[in-house]
Amino acid sequence: MATRTETALRPSSVGCPDSSYAVAAGLYVAVVVAPMVVLGLSGITSSVAVLYLSLLGAIAGIAAIAGWGVSRTCGLAVSIGRTVLAWFLPIVPFAWFVGVFGASVVGWELPDVAFPLTVIGTGGGAFLGIILLGMSRSRYTKAVLSETVELAQWEARLPQRWRYVAIAGMVATGILGISGLIAEFAFGIDWAGWLYWLIFFWSLFAGVENPRTFRVTDAGLAVGRPLQHRFKPWAALTGYTATDDALVLQTTAWWRPAYRSDRDDIENLDTVVASLESVFDAHR
Repeated sequence: MATRTETALRPSSVGCPDSSYAVAAGLYVAVVVAPMVVLGLSGITSSVAVLYLSLLGAIAGIAAIAGWGVSRTCGLAVSIGRTVLAWFLPIVPFAWFVGVFGASVVGWELPDVAFPLTVIGTGGGAFLGIILLGMSRSRYTKAVLSETVELAQWEARLPQRWRYVAIAGMVATGILGISGLIAEFAFGIDWAGWLYWLIFFWSLFAGVENPRTFRVTDAGLAVGRPLQHRFKPWAALTGYTATDDALVLQTTAWWRPAYRSDRDDIENLDTVVASLESVFDAHR
């Protein structure tokens, strides 16, 4: 059952992307691609006004075309959200960073506009990519849940010690990123400016204090956050462990983190454990 739900959905549960998804996808493509147009144009003119207006025009035009195409590609959001390829959405924009950094290392002379365009392409693209990643996964989860039966549900935060680790990560990346900017502009340490990009990893730890909603269904586990919902078939999970402070659901992939819930946050623990026991027994 889990395999069928993962690979096949009724057309009525998929549909074409909604307008908000199409707008986000169009802006994502535009922010990543439009700076290339301006970078090419900078070889013809160095006028800041012309380049700025060209950037705005390119973003508007590309966003409109890409958004229109996405809105008419039925099943696109669900198809992206169901695979690990969705992770490439926030990763692809870093090609700007790699390209410009690599060019500076080998000694290629770049126009002055290259750095701000890199900030726009990488920073804006990564930000929109994270949003689009969450939207894709949420739409896939919604499509799957429309065809499943819910057995149990609970809300819980991460266990306390893991919340401390995440908060420490937020503080560390924030301090390093801001320190890099200060070191570059106040003390002239050029390489330190690249530490600024660590700020974008702050988003990985954001919302650590927010509870997640877990739904046990006959086909898999749904995990909901305020801005993102995910679905994992039971084939992607190996089992669960109930400790003194946490309920942990292990994943089959060694590199995927387990789903951890603070045990004190789970009100119906006995019902949840019984449901997990039944579904794992059925899928062994």
